[in-house]
Amino acid sequence: MNVAKVSADYQCPVFENRPHAELISAIDLMIKEVTVVPECSGAPSAKTIEENGKTLKESLAAIQAVMQSQDAATVNPAQIEQTMTSALGAISNLGSVINNNEFLNSKCGRQSMSTGKVLLAVNDIINGFSPYALFAVSMNAALAPALPFVIGGVVASAGISAVAKMIDSKTLEMDIPEHRKAVLQNTCQYTKIAAKVRFMQLAQSGRIKTITQELEKRIDLYKQDFGAPSNELRSLLNYRDSKSKYNLAIENQYKADRNDLSSVETQMGKDSDDLMVCTLATELATWAKDGKTFPTSAFANLEAAASQSERAVKLQSASLKALNLTSMKRITDASAKAYEDEASLKTCAQAGRSWIAGVRQAITMTYELTNKSRNELETELSSRPEYTRWKAQFNRIQTERVTISRVEKAMEELAKDTSVIDRSELDQRMRILKSGLFGSRSAWGFGKPPVLAWINHTKKIHDQAVAALSTGMATLRDSAYTLTAMGRGGAVNFGTDGKMRIDYNIQYDSYTASQNLATFNKSQLPVGSRENEIACQQLESAWLDWSASLDHLGAIQLFCNMIDPVLDPKMDSSVLEACRGNVELNGTVVSKSLVDGAVSKLVTKGFQKDAKLLNEKMEELECPLPPVSVMNE
Repeated sequence: MNVAKVSADYQCPVFENRPHAELISAIDLMIKEVTVVPECSGAPSAKTIEENGKTLKESLAAIQAVMQSQDAATVNPAQIEQTMTSALGAISNLGSVINNNEFLNSKCGRQSMSTGKVLLAVNDIINGFSPYALFAVSMNAALAPALPFVIGGVVASAGISAVAKMIDSKTLEMDIPEHRKAVLQNTCQYTKIAAKVRFMQLAQSGRIKTITQELEKRIDLYKQDFGAPSNELRSLLNYRDSKSKYNLAIENQYKADRNDLSSVETQMGKDSDDLMVCTLATELATWAKDGKTFPTSAFANLEAAASQSERAVKLQSASLKALNLTSMKRITDASAKAYEDEASLKTCAQAGRSWIAGVRQAITMTYELTNKSRNELETELSSRPEYTRWKAQFNRIQTERVTISRVEKAMEELAKDTSVIDRSELDQRMRILKSGLFGSRSAWGFGKPPVLAWINHTKKIHDQAVAALSTGMATLRDSAYTLTAMGRGGAVNFGTDGKMRIDYNIQYDSYTASQNLATFNKSQLPVGSRENEIACQQLESAWLDWSASLDHLGAIQLFCNMIDPVLDPKMDSSVLEACRGNVELNGTVVSKSLVDGAVSKLVTKGFQKDAKLLNEKMEELECPLPPVSVMNE
C-alpha cells in the first residue's frame, strides 16, 4: 500500500497567503460576470453583488495598508474591527446571493451561474480573505465574526451549497472547465477546513506548539530544495551576505541616528530660544568630539554609505562632513562667550540650528543610499538564474514564517476563551460539508457526489486518450505495412498457369515488421523528406495521446492523495473504492483503485510497450521538437 503524497506545488496550504492583486481580480471578475449579462440588467441581485464587491475592495485596501505597516504603534485596533466588520458583511451578502433560490432560478442567476465563473470568483474572494481574517483575529480575539473565515467554513458553506444546488437543478456539467474547477476548489477547501478545525481543537487543549510544528513542516520542505547549494549559488549567497551585512550595519546606525535626531528636534521645538538651542548644541558638540557619538555618527555613517558611490555623491558627503567639523568648532568657540555677549549667543544658536539641519540632510541621504544599494544588489544578483530560483524559495519561507506567527497569536487568543468555538457546531458543520462533497451511505441515491463525478469525468477523458492512442497505433502500423515487401506487392507473383501465388514467409515477415514499426527507419524515410515529416507527425500524435492518458491518471491520483487524509468509511463507498480500492491492512488487494486498475490495463493491453516503441522511433527518425520560441508566443 503506497503512502499518499501530494507534490509541494499542488498542495492545499492550510493557511494560504494569496497576492492582494489576485483577490481584487476575483472581485472584479465577479462584478463583471453579473453586469455584462443582459439578463442581469436591473436585477436586484446583480446590484447587490456589484455594491458589496465595491465595499469589499475598499475594505481590503484599508486592511492591506494596515498589514503592510512597518510600525506597530500606528495600528488602530478599532479601525481594524470596523473595517473587518464591513468586509465580513459584504462577503456574507455575496454568499447569501449565490445561495438564494430566487437568484438561482432567475434568468440572471441561471445565465451567470451556468459558466461557473461567478461561483469560482466568490470562492476565490472568500479563500483570499482568509489571511486578512487571520491577521484580524491575531490582532484582536474579540473579532469573533472573523473566525469562520479563518476556519474556512463560510466559503465551504457557500461554495459547496451552491454546487449541491447546481447538481439538484442538473446544471453542474463536468464538461465545463469552470464547473470542474469549482468541485476541485471546494474539495481542496474542505481539506483545509478539516485541518483548521483540528488546529482549533488543539488550541483549546493548549497544544499551540503542536500546531506550530505542523505548520513549520512546509518551511522544511521549502528548505530541502536548496539544502545543498551549488558552488555558484554558494558564492552568490556569500557575496550577498557580505554586502548585506555591510548595509545592515549602516541601516542600524541610521535608525539610531534618526531616533537621536527626533529627540533633539523635539527638544529644540519646545525650547527654541537662542540660549536653550546654544546650550543643547554645546552639549552635543562635547559628546561628538570622540568622532563616534551622535551627531558625528550620522556623518560618519553617511561616509560609509557613500564609499561605493559615484564622485558627486562622495563630494556631497565630504561637504556635509566638513559642515559637521565647522559647526562643532563654531559652537565651541561661540559658546565660551555666549553668556556674556549677545552676538556670540546668536552665533552659537544659529550654528546649532545649521548643524542639526545638516544632520537631517546626512541621515536622509544615508537612507536613500542604503535603499539604492539594496536594490542594485538585488538587480545584480537577479541576473543569475540560480539566485532567482533561490530568492523565490526564500520569499516563500519568509511568507510562511509570517503566517505561522499570526496563526500562533490567533490560536493563543482563541484558546483563552473556549466559548469562542462551539465544538458541537463545528462537528455538525463538518458533517454537512463532507456529505455535500463526498456523499454518504444514505445520500446521493439518484446521482453521484461531486468528488466522484470529477474523478469519473477525468477517467472518461483518460479512456478517450487511450482510445485515440489505439487508433493512432493502428494507423502507424498500417503505414509501416505499406513500406514492407508485402505492402509493395513483392510477395505476390503469378505462375505460368496465370494463377496468383503469395509468399507466406514474406507475408509473415512483413506483418511482424509492421507491428514493430521496423520499416520506420531512415533508409525508408530519409530525414528531411516529406515522408519522414508525415511519419514524425503520426508518431508524435500517438505519443501525445499516451502522454495525455498518463496526465489524466496523474490528476486523479493527485486529487485522491489530496483528499486521502479526510476519507473515511462513513462517506459514499464509491469514493473510497475509486481512490483506495479495497486493500486490507495486511496488504491483500481485494480490488484495485481506479488509477491502479487503469495503469494495469495500460500494461496488459500493450500500450506501455507501444509508448516505448513510439519514443524509440521518434529518436531513430530524428523527429524535430517544437522550437523553443513557441513557448514565448
